[in-house]
Amino acid sequence: MDQTIVQYFNGQSARPVPARILLFNNAIQLYDIGGNNFLADFPFNGIRLLSNSGDAVHFSLLPDGSQTLQIPRHHLMLPELMKYAAGDRDRWFKGLSKIKLPLLLGLFLLVVIGGYYLLVSGLSGIGLQLISPRKEAELGKLVYEAMIKDQTIHQDATKALADFSTALDLSETYDLQFTVVDDTMVNAFAIPGGHIVVYKGILRKMQRPEELVALLGHEASHVNERHSLRNMLQELTGSFMLSMVFGDLGSIGGAVASQANMLRSLSYSRSLEESADEEGMKRMVKNNVDPEGMVMLMDRLKEASEGIELPGFLSTHPLTEDRKKHAQEFARKYSIARDLSPVLISNWEILKRSVEKASNPKPDKAQWY
Repeated sequence: MDQTIVQYFNGQSARPVPARILLFNNAIQLYDIGGNNFLADFPFNGIRLLSNSGDAVHFSLLPDGSQTLQIPRHHLMLPELMKYAAGDRDRWFKGLSKIKLPLLLGLFLLVVIGGYYLLVSGLSGIGLQLISPRKEAELGKLVYEAMIKDQTIHQDATKALADFSTALDLSETYDLQFTVVDDTMVNAFAIPGGHIVVYKGILRKMQRPEELVALLGHEASHVNERHSLRNMLQELTGSFMLSMVFGDLGSIGGAVASQANMLRSLSYSRSLEESADEEGMKRMVKNNVDPEGMVMLMDRLKEASEGIELPGFLSTHPLTEDRKKHAQEFARKYSIARDLSPVLISNWEILKRSVEKASNPKPDKAQWY
């Protein structure tokens, strides 16, 4: 493997990941520079030349172009990569020369339509870079208000959950706001900008405070890593996305409200779920909470889903064997005897008592804690 380092922009962070590159089995394979752990791979026919100037050459990686590679000009494998990028272009134009006019017109229409969808997909990546945390919080407030208006807020449990979270360090960037919905559905979700909504049903299933820390760490990671924002940008139409990036968020409030139920049901990809699991467990370790709580939470959710239709949480946060295996490996590595703080235990007991009894009626105005 060539030892020259390339810069891999994975589309999830503005900072590049230093990596080493291997051309093997008709694919570009990327490995981290620390332990040579596998990062990602892309087929040779899935690279496009973005720029060829200065000290580095930039390639976009399909299918959506949100991930890119920056290759130093002196890299030994650059000529080979240039050949694949150029070869793909040459094959494209050679094929076009043989197509008759009707087929060419049809192909043109497909390109126009496909270009629109690629533009929308590309805008989601651009939006992540251009939407500030402040603007993201404004968007999140619109989405939260639209989602919560038809729900009954469990006021006592909401305050208890907020008190529980104050003993935890869950975010350096966002002011996290917690709401408990008085519904027996086993569900929880994160909204861009910092709102985390937890249903009474999932709290009732939990038996230990470590499970709740795992859930909050997981959902907070979706916020911190902007997974929720990415999902939303990919789902909304291009005009909405442009308004969010460049315009007045208030002008799209009605559109956001009309799509609130759809946005709430968006499912995370496997890679985003695994990322949120790992970042959530890192938060647990940082807060001196045993990461084994994440494995307990997964077991609890699996038990809750047996014999019934998938509950809300598992339908949007698919639980795979790979996720559980990864969580178990992490927990074994970092699991030690950890004494929870008395404040955390006390607030956990208050919260559990509150969700086991009938809640107080929903007030006219939402209360924040």
